[in-house]
Amino acid sequence: MKRTLLALITGLGLIAPVAASAGSNDALIQKLVDKGTLTGQEAEEIKSGTKDPLKGFSLGGVAFVDYSFGQTGGATRSNYNRFTLQRVYVNIKKEITPWLKVRVTPDIKSGSTVTGDYTIRMKYTYADFLTPDLGPITNNDIRAGLGHTPMLDFEESINGYRMQGPMFQDRSHLITSSDIGVSVLGNFGGKLTKEQTEEVGNHHYNGRYGTYHIGVYNGGGYGATSENNQNKSIQGRLTVRPLPDILPGLQLTYLGITGKGNASTNDTVTGKPQTWSNNTGMLSFQHRYAVLTAEYMSGKGSNGGDTSYARKKKGYSVFGKVTVPMFDKVSVFGRYDELDPDKDTSND
Repeated sequence: MKRTLLALITGLGLIAPVAASAGSNDALIQKLVDKGTLTGQEAEEIKSGTKDPLKGFSLGGVAFVDYSFGQTGGATRSNYNRFTLQRVYVNIKKEITPWLKVRVTPDIKSGSTVTGDYTIRMKYTYADFLTPDLGPITNNDIRAGLGHTPMLDFEESINGYRMQGPMFQDRSHLITSSDIGVSVLGNFGGKLTKEQTEEVGNHHYNGRYGTYHIGVYNGGGYGATSENNQNKSIQGRLTVRPLPDILPGLQLTYLGITGKGNASTNDTVTGKPQTWSNNTGMLSFQHRYAVLTAEYMSGKGSNGGDTSYARKKKGYSVFGKVTVPMFDKVSVFGRYDELDPDKDTSND
């Protein structure tokens, strides 16, 4: 961990002299123009050929910090009362060309539910190849590497309270937020207008008639310690915005997954790799003053594989948020999840 942080700090330290050098070049060129050594046109030609290495570069991040107290469920109950640094992301992005962008995001994670035992792992490392529009299918992007899976980043753009905990299916270990593979994503019918985006209160996934994301992945997810079999998963999300001019915040979403769980042993019932299937429907409505989502899933197995055989599952989650109009930085939100992890067993 210390070596990784040292490398990051050293890299950032090297960027500053490069930026200063780019600024010095501009000042030198201007000085030569003032002395009459160069004409204005010659100066522009030189500048156009001098590339700023920091152009298109951004460095940012996000941290999830919370204080919580309560009681755990289950047969053995216990109280808790703690401050927690759940996650820290450092986002490094660079636009290489108008059609090629890259992103690297280290993920600093606590090794348990309490503060401490921090480890660094990669959350995202991918390249975006931006491709031309195909009629009504617009803003198309081929993403290769350790990138987003179709559902969770989309869902987190609607429910912005990740610090309260992972999304429903992520918390239940049914799906994961990133994995190694290749995917295609984009919009239907261009983007919402600036006014519509302001009404919705979210500029992410702002396709006028909806968005899509389809990919082929290893299946185990970025948190898997190894790829335990040779199977791949196919995952796809289709989101439709049926009334963009009347209710731009209304969206209908379907997620479908087919593949095998990342288990090192075969299913004890079938003798074959564990089945992993997922069918999820979500209704969502966004407004700058209110958000409401209702999600239902039905499937079998999970991305990491079940203990010995793939179990049938079903569950649902609802989320709501209201923002105080006169104090738009103040919101009240609530959430309820329910999961049946094995439909063949009662009361579990």
